[in-house]
Amino acid sequence: MPDDSIEQKRQQIIESYEREQKVFEKAYEDGAKLLKKSLEEKNLAGIDQARKNMNEASEILGDLVRGKNQALDELEKMAKPVTAEKQEQPDHSEEEDYYYGLGM
Repeated sequence: MPDDSIEQKRQQIIESYEREQKVFEKAYEDGAKLLKKSLEEKNLAGIDQARKNMNEASEILGDLVRGKNQALDELEKMAKPVTAEKQEQPDHSEEEDYYYGLGM
């Protein structure tokens, strides 16, 4: 069960960051369109604004990727102790196997 819960949390983290990422990817694309249009029109103010918007979107996208990776790393660190606990606690001992005729 804990593995399912951890996998669900992992998926929620990924989906959350992907939703935000799409917003800023769209903002970056809009900035690129504005830049292209401003270059064609030789609109210096538009060029500056488009570059500023694209830089901001790019920085935020980088922060989102770092945040997602950090959140996933933290989740993985939490999952390791749960997995280690499972491995440390065998379902039954070798003595029980022998007693029930399973040991050789």
